[in-house]
Amino acid sequence: MEKRWSLEKLFPAIDSNEFKSSKQEFIDKLEGLSEWEPDQAKNNQEIAEDFVASMQEFYKLRTLLMAYLQLEVSVDARNQQALKLIDELEKESVKITAPRVKFMLWLQEVISEENSIPDLVAGSELLEEHQFVLEELLEESQYLLSEKEEILVAEMKRTGSSAWTKLQQKLTSTLQVEIELDGEEQKLPLSVVRNLYHKPDPDVRKTAYEAELEAYDKIDESVAAALNGIKGEVLTVTEKRGFDEPLEETLVNSRMDKETLDAMLEAMKNNLPAFHDFYRAKAEVLGHENGLPFYDIFAPLGEVEMEFSYEEAKDFIVSNIREFSDEMADLYDEAFTNSWIDAEPRDGKRGGAFCYNINPIDESRILSNFTGSFSDMTTLAHELGHAYHGYCLKDESILNTDYPMPLAETASIFSETIVTNAALKEASEDEQFVILENSITGSGQVIVDIYSRFLFESRLFEARKNASLSVDDLKELMVEAQKDAYGDSLDHDYLHPSMWINKSHYYSAGNNYYNFPYAFGLLFGLGVYALYLKGEDDFLNKYNQLLRATGQKKALAVAEMVGIDLHDPEFWEGSLEVIKQDIDKFIKLANKQI
Repeated sequence: MEKRWSLEKLFPAIDSNEFKSSKQEFIDKLEGLSEWEPDQAKNNQEIAEDFVASMQEFYKLRTLLMAYLQLEVSVDARNQQALKLIDELEKESVKITAPRVKFMLWLQEVISEENSIPDLVAGSELLEEHQFVLEELLEESQYLLSEKEEILVAEMKRTGSSAWTKLQQKLTSTLQVEIELDGEEQKLPLSVVRNLYHKPDPDVRKTAYEAELEAYDKIDESVAAALNGIKGEVLTVTEKRGFDEPLEETLVNSRMDKETLDAMLEAMKNNLPAFHDFYRAKAEVLGHENGLPFYDIFAPLGEVEMEFSYEEAKDFIVSNIREFSDEMADLYDEAFTNSWIDAEPRDGKRGGAFCYNINPIDESRILSNFTGSFSDMTTLAHELGHAYHGYCLKDESILNTDYPMPLAETASIFSETIVTNAALKEASEDEQFVILENSITGSGQVIVDIYSRFLFESRLFEARKNASLSVDDLKELMVEAQKDAYGDSLDHDYLHPSMWINKSHYYSAGNNYYNFPYAFGLLFGLGVYALYLKGEDDFLNKYNQLLRATGQKKALAVAEMVGIDLHDPEFWEGSLEVIKQDIDKFIKLANKQI
């Protein structure tokens, strides 16, 4: 079975006639849109229809082109042709700013006269379909600068934050880590070295940790400059737009209110002690007396090695998902057999995993760095859940498929939970110990580590208001955040002061605080899974409707579709209780190991 994806459904090659033709069509479409003005010969509804239809075509073309190029770069950071074309298309895309601003200003005037968006869209099939899009544009218009300022900001971002983002991506993707393994000096990609944290040999894990930290000395000044540049730009722009702080803008973009965030964060903070108990128990099993060293957070436990070949991982995932839904299982099978997945780690390929849903071709592409561990298998199940989310939106207008960050994790967490629980049901006591450790470690990353990242980014923004931060400043902030989140459950002599270097989420000016959405996704996904376990009638249909609604409703309204109140602290506490029960089971099994 092929372990590298095929992008031929997008384009045969980067220099193909098909790519060149689509690129020219994209440029021509942009040229036409850049001159957009309300046509006074048409009524307001016709003006809005023309604009929405043009935006649909624009985003279809942009998605095809950028998906292809970004996917190419994600597996080959040295692909200069693709990098150059990304830069070229981003430069062209700035031209969309002017018509968007003009339309939003026009919309403000129309709505002040016509009273409401429902009045504008009534009787128009196209506009009724895109009512939520229009409502969001109207809301966004509250934070608009002038047309000239918006164009200037968009142009400056291309050579500002976007350029800094690319620098961080290239430096971390191409960093060669010098490491000694089995008595042999080697140079390995950063993603490969970080995967060594999952190895059973404790000396290998510690060696990987020390080598990683030492390797960052080669790039930390450059990456710190990138981080300072991005966060400085964000602070300037958000203030000019009238936001109190970057977090406020993120909440607006996330279709989430502060009351929801506060309820979730408070529940996370209240339940940190349970995770501390888990880390201390794991430390005892591994023979550590002063808490868990950072390099052993992902250490496998137990005598049972749960290893999967790629084929075995596919069979396990698909067969267990089929217990929930044939439709979902068929999609997962298609992803494996039709080369939607790039699975193997290699030089120049970015670390981690992601899913890229490509609406114009009704398919997705999944990147992973599969090495055969149980964690790698569940990561595939997670990313395939994202693909199913995209599948549920395939018949929607591309303008209605842009779901916010918090809701983005719903289907992935749901999918991963099904597969993990299926593994637990089949497992012996020794295997349960391994699975529980893996599952809770994953949850700990999304609750405890995400909490530390939220603290780090909040403090980073506060400090960046006054001046740029040095490498030492950033290390200090990171260590403080880790101590606050992990308490004394980690060994304070072995924390990870440079974690800010490799986490790409800090380096997107358009997605600040890309940390708490993961916690939201885990806890909301567990809440939805709990409804599934209750055996509600027609649950699968309700689940699919929920996923389809994520592009056209705010988070609060999506949750209400399945009877969940995001403002209720008991909901968040209930989801965390599911994890705490697993922690209790793990500790009982761990005590037998000590």
